[in-house]
Order: sequence, then C-alpha cells, then structure tokens
Amino acid sequence: MRYSTDHKRRTQERIIGAAATAFRRHGYAATGIDAVMASAKLTAGAFYAHFRSKQELLTAAVDQAFRESRRGWPKELKQLRGRAWVRQFISFYLSAGHRDAPTTGCPMPSLAAEIRRNGNPVRRVFERRLSELVEAVAREMNGAAPDRARAISAIALSVGGLMLARGVKDAAFSDEILASCRTMLTEGLIGPEAS
Repeated sequence: MRYSTDHKRRTQERIIGAAATAFRRHGYAATGIDAVMASAKLTAGAFYAHFRSKQELLTAAVDQAFRESRRGWPKELKQLRGRAWVRQFISFYLSAGHRDAPTTGCPMPSLAAEIRRNGNPVRRVFERRLSELVEAVAREMNGAAPDRARAISAIALSVGGLMLARGVKDAAFSDEILASCRTMLTEGLIGPEAS
C-alpha cells in the first residue's frame, strides 16, 4: 500500500516530535531509535523510510525542540519590550516551572554537551538557533546599540543555572541556584530598570 506524501510528512513530524521530547528527557546518547519509534507509536523498522541516520534525526529534533520551546514562552513577552522583556524572559527561563519541564523547555541545558560530540549539521542548527536568541536578547537589552557580549553572558548564565538546578537532588538548593542566577542577571548584568 502506497501512502500519500502528506501521510509520510505527518509521520516524519511525529517521529521528530517524539525524538525532540525523548532526547531532552533522556539525552541523545541514552535514547535509541527503538525508544523514539515506540514513543511515536511506530515500529523501529519504519525509521529508515524517513531518516538516513540517528544523527539526521537529531538535527531535525533539535530544530523542532527550539521551536517548541519558543512556543512555550510566556504570552506576556509579546507585550513587553526592552529590559522589561529581558527581565520577564529571565524570570521565566530560571523558574521552577521551566526547570521541572525539560521535555518541553529549552533544549540547550539538556543537549548542548551532546551536540558538541555530533556532526556539523546539528551543530549548525544549534548555532543558528542560539544566534537568533542572542540577537533577540541583545536587541531587547539595548535596541539602539545591541550588546552581544552582555546577551551571550545572560544566556550562558541562564542555561548554566538551569543545568545546575536540574542536576542537584536537594529542592531547596535547586531553588537557591535559580534565585541566585536570576538576581545576578537582573541586578548585575542587566542593570536597573529605566525610570
């Protein structure tokens, strides 16, 4: 039985979505093709009808994970501009809710270390998506003179803080990590709110 092009596209999207979730939850190296396909409610044998390799799937899944993560940003961000936007973004990014939702949140804390070990296609996708975020944060920090260095520092502290908060077992310590990073960013790096 031949399937339509649309059916194949929808099936491929289902696999990519399942992989984006599974890779963020368990990591790329720890997640096999069988697990991804089972999560997509498909047989493992169907994988190669859609992808040449697990790395090709990782590339598509990382791109999808960034898109999903952005759709999960607070709606308030659409109404804000400037430093108010940056403060709200940091408040969201370094929140307990984001920490506790690795399968739907930003893929950087979950996958950055593994992406480094993979091929150029996935690294290009990661770099493009990270660059987009750097540009957005730099523009919101100072639209007249975007400061990439400050934006990169803010993103690095946010991603690193979230990684550490997810890595510790003690809930109070995890909350302390998030709060410390939020404070450092909002008071130290971003500076006072404009009056």
